[in-house]
Amino acid sequence: MRSTPIVHLRGIDSSLGDAMIERLLRTHACIVVPHSTVEELTARYSADLEFGECELYGSDQVPFEAGHRLFLMGLGPFTAPSDGERGFDVDGLEIVLALPGHLGIETEHEWIDSHIEVHDLLPRRQDLVWQSPRFQTWMESLRSSGTVIANDSPQYWWVSDIDVADALVRILLSDEPFSSEMKISGRRPWSEEQTLEELSLLYNRTVAGRTGRFSVEHLTAAPTPSIEVQSLIVQPNLPMDVDENARKRPDLSPLHDLLHRIDGDGWRPLVPIRTALMHSLADYIE
Repeated sequence: MRSTPIVHLRGIDSSLGDAMIERLLRTHACIVVPHSTVEELTARYSADLEFGECELYGSDQVPFEAGHRLFLMGLGPFTAPSDGERGFDVDGLEIVLALPGHLGIETEHEWIDSHIEVHDLLPRRQDLVWQSPRFQTWMESLRSSGTVIANDSPQYWWVSDIDVADALVRILLSDEPFSSEMKISGRRPWSEEQTLEELSLLYNRTVAGRTGRFSVEHLTAAPTPSIEVQSLIVQPNLPMDVDENARKRPDLSPLHDLLHRIDGDGWRPLVPIRTALMHSLADYIE
């Protein structure tokens, strides 16, 4: 392990960015953010910075150097004239770009070392870039009528931004380089029907709690859908099940193998999807 890993973060104005900073604050790393944001972040996380081992700096204080890692999130732009920052062309600087998988963006690998696709992310605040486009439509339907009906039968591989940030930080703090291409998603498939059943239950129960108008249905504990973990390895020659409109899960084996080399744990998301869905809808309700 590096004695003091230096991690530059860009694209932090997102729920995933929040999760990355919050996870790094529990380590001994040095976080470097655009200097236009460092004052606000220092105030927001003052207690963590005072009592923890992590340090937070602006990009004007810690320039890129060999051995540093630059983690880019989202669509950018990742530099601004107000930051007075040079380009990323620094020998020995590892550059990692993470993008939402549902956008299907292809990247030019000449300027980055690793491209990460994050699929079916459940962010803890509204995020039109990272969140599934379906989610906002579902929430609009719930707010207008209290119900939402599944119109299709795709599979989703939901994953909390907390789990994604944890995996990424485990890699950033290690001496292992990121794979040139890597995908991240949950390990359990959720149908649209299962997802909307959970989302409707959580939404209506939350609204009832705010108004005090509970019914027996609100107070009855609903069972979690029976959903099995599937193999980490995707077989390349298996046919697509067109009849069920099933979406094959991204291949998680590069992520799992890398994490296993680092600490022996591999990719094992810990946040229950019911909890992650509650986190996502809470910001809409507020």
